[in-house]
Amino acid sequence: MGVTLLLFALAAMPAMQGRIDRLAWHRTTAASAATAPDPALWLPATDRWEGRQITRVHVAALGPRPPVPPGMTRLPAAGEVFASPALARLMRTEPAAELGDRFPGRIAGEIGPAGLTTPDELVAVVGRAPDDLRAVPGTMEIRGIEQPGAEIDLAVVLRIAILTIVILLVGPVVVFISMVTRVGAARREQRFAAIRLAGATRLQTGVLAACETAGAAVVGAVVGWLAFLAVRPVVVARVTFDADTGLHSGTPFAPADVAVPGWQVALVLLGLPVIAVLTTLVSLHRAQVTPLGVGRRTRRTPPGPLRLLLLGSGILAVAVAADLDPSSLRNALNLYSPLAVIAGLVVAGPWVCMWASRALARLSRRMPTLVAARRIAADPYSAFRAVGGVAVAVFVATVAGAAAADPPDRSVLGDGVVAVQVRGASEAALGPLLAPGAVVARAGSGGRLAVGCADLARVTRLSCPFPAVSDLDLTELGGPTGFTTPTPDLPVHTVFVPTDGSAAAQERVRTLAAVVAPSSLARVDDDRSGSDAGRLGGVESGVWLMMAFVLLVAACSLTVALVAGLMERRRPFALLRASGVRLADLRRIAMLETAVPLVLTVLVAMAVALLGAYLGDPGFTMPRPAFFASVAAAVLVALAVCLVTLPLMDRATRFDAVRYE
Repeated sequence: MGVTLLLFALAAMPAMQGRIDRLAWHRTTAASAATAPDPALWLPATDRWEGRQITRVHVAALGPRPPVPPGMTRLPAAGEVFASPALARLMRTEPAAELGDRFPGRIAGEIGPAGLTTPDELVAVVGRAPDDLRAVPGTMEIRGIEQPGAEIDLAVVLRIAILTIVILLVGPVVVFISMVTRVGAARREQRFAAIRLAGATRLQTGVLAACETAGAAVVGAVVGWLAFLAVRPVVVARVTFDADTGLHSGTPFAPADVAVPGWQVALVLLGLPVIAVLTTLVSLHRAQVTPLGVGRRTRRTPPGPLRLLLLGSGILAVAVAADLDPSSLRNALNLYSPLAVIAGLVVAGPWVCMWASRALARLSRRMPTLVAARRIAADPYSAFRAVGGVAVAVFVATVAGAAAADPPDRSVLGDGVVAVQVRGASEAALGPLLAPGAVVARAGSGGRLAVGCADLARVTRLSCPFPAVSDLDLTELGGPTGFTTPTPDLPVHTVFVPTDGSAAAQERVRTLAAVVAPSSLARVDDDRSGSDAGRLGGVESGVWLMMAFVLLVAACSLTVALVAGLMERRRPFALLRASGVRLADLRRIAMLETAVPLVLTVLVAMAVALLGAYLGDPGFTMPRPAFFASVAAAVLVALAVCLVTLPLMDRATRFDAVRYE
């Protein structure tokens, strides 16, 4: 499982780099390096249809050998359109007034996979006459198509985000692995100590232990790699990546891009077994040095408050990073904080369990409660070890839940209103858009929007007088710096066209805008709310998958820890039963030893996660009640897992377990 997660983490950056490479030709500008002898005219535009993004590029060849985008063998001539297969199907089936008229001409070919980020991408290259295209504002002359290989934008930020997610996901797995390695640890130490007493040298004992571990580690690494190959198609189909600023929904990765470089796969498959063997050899230190002392147990030093320092430093790093401007220090703190908090929870857990045992002992009135409290106090390390996986899992789930709790922003556009940013188109060409009821906003000086307050209030959710621009998200209005009084001599900036609110009417306005102003950008209310809702839904689905995964790992960790604890404490429980303690009381003791640390550490982990989210995000929103209900249900399931070991108590505490061998 750890190998599978690690391979997916290593595949993240190549997948995003592959996506950036596939989008390279979309970033073509006049400054792009020459790739062909002859130039061409180039006009890119972004559009939407029923919530899906459309990339539209108008081109005109200026010679017999112009630059050609990938996935095409030639540029379309005037009156021809090359479309992606998904867009071509829509153009054949949807009304032309709602979609097809945006691409004047006939479909002369389809764009191949080399020019698409995903098979369902909507993209078209429209051939135009050179003279017609030169007259359109925004048209540029290019001599080459942008080539793949550019570094990922915000690469450092993305790497920090990916590493943070990996840390949050792998944390519970590490705890689970530590639980598995503890199964039969005491018996294994005694076995190797006996081998040492029988005459084996330290080297022979180490080789024996290394061979046992290496075999299992190699098999586990290979199984993890095969699991990665098997699960990869499912992950590719489910995980999307949103590369814009909120104006379109995410699209899946190309399957070929989600791959791990061969040398990294070899490093993982060879390196992890080596690490496992080294860990085993370190754990044999006690048996190697003092084989007779393995059977004797001494009480460990109680945990002190210094164990809270690491946890506190992680929370402090979150608060400090939130107040810093983007920098290498902030990136380092963002990477350090989840590591420190998860490690701090593990380090501080025994201290929390110790104080929980003292409170439980003070409040206890019956023998099972008192015995459970004393047993937790005697070894708080083992008590937390049993529930640490659940605590870390709840912390991870709470962080994810807090990240998904932010409500989507609402557009300022009125219902059914299409806002068309004309981007330099002349007012004469915009005549078909100026239907009765349309509101024209003009471009004022200093980035201000020149429009009447009453007119704008009629097509938006703004009210008169206008509020401060700093308090508004005016993305749909072009992000103006303020408002001013309109005058007829100012150029048109945006035309607000009211419709009856139906999808068909809005798409007809979009199509009309694409015809009269090919470089225009048309937006509606659903573009913002639908995109945010889609992103929020994607985040929430990711949160639920994340919660399901980490809680599943935590349940496995808890089960393994309980079984291992019962195996190691067979004799103490058997002695208690032999002294007259009822089997029901023994089961109650075992249940309390797990339930009390479990509930308390889960509450602490959730509180730490919420505190970190509050300090790291000034606009923090508390997760919805459904989230807390799901976490509570998961904890109840974890407590139910504890019941699995109760039937084993009778067999584990039979009188033959009292014998000393």
